[in-house]
Amino acid sequence: MGYYDHRVHAGNAGDVWKHFLLLEAANCLLDPDSSLIYAESHVGRPYYALRAPGDWEGGIGRIWSLLPSLLNFSYFRILSELNQGVQKRDPGSLFYPGSAQLIFELAQRKGAALRADVWDLDSAVEKSWQEISSQDKSPQSALRSRLTFHQGDGFLGALSRLAGSPAGLLFIDPPYIKPDDAWFAGNLLQKAKDRGWIVLWWYMMDMKTVPDGLETFELHFSDVGLDGGRWKGAVMAYAGPDGVQSDRLLDHLHRQTEDFMAKCRCLIIGMDKV
Repeated sequence: MGYYDHRVHAGNAGDVWKHFLLLEAANCLLDPDSSLIYAESHVGRPYYALRAPGDWEGGIGRIWSLLPSLLNFSYFRILSELNQGVQKRDPGSLFYPGSAQLIFELAQRKGAALRADVWDLDSAVEKSWQEISSQDKSPQSALRSRLTFHQGDGFLGALSRLAGSPAGLLFIDPPYIKPDDAWFAGNLLQKAKDRGWIVLWWYMMDMKTVPDGLETFELHFSDVGLDGGRWKGAVMAYAGPDGVQSDRLLDHLHRQTEDFMAKCRCLIIGMDKV
């Protein structure tokens, strides 16, 4: 079985929901002059060049011209800043960061320290991370933030990270190309939660992979004017220790998702009716 290649899917409707929620969670945890421990089980490439045709046209492509109205959200603000000068409707030149790179960009902007460990099995993905690392020679970047790529099984790698690290934020995003991916993801989530980590687990709505009892953030794509192709929606499941930090984070996520969905309904669906 070959490795999963996200390039044709980057920026799709599921990515929009995934990265919006991930960045809102990290933004809530990353105060200026603070630090964050971050781990990601299946990372993909640091950046993607969006080319037409592609799944992104039903996702971030539907929102691109509306970014100026969404800059209060970390995800859209970073996309806008990374693509300054790109024409609103130029489908051949959009620059799209992956999840771990978005976390790195956010930490840099907030002046926060980041210690990140990410995994992927694909040697081509490893090469892309080596290339981006060799380009960043900023002393400030090296001092404040460290992102380490590991070529290997992300389920096993993240499990080993849990044992030797203070608790932080874990993002579980398997490709679901193996029948037991969902089981391993659930096992990793439970073990991370037991060790005090905050965990986000992403999946497409039709998969129904997560166990009962988790807080979930669901998005039906058609409700906000996005097009997920054969997928009707996406879900981010949340798990974390009881306490003030989790309560604050969940409250923030609920408020931001309601605001985001309301704006999309107004901006995208309203635009379609014009």
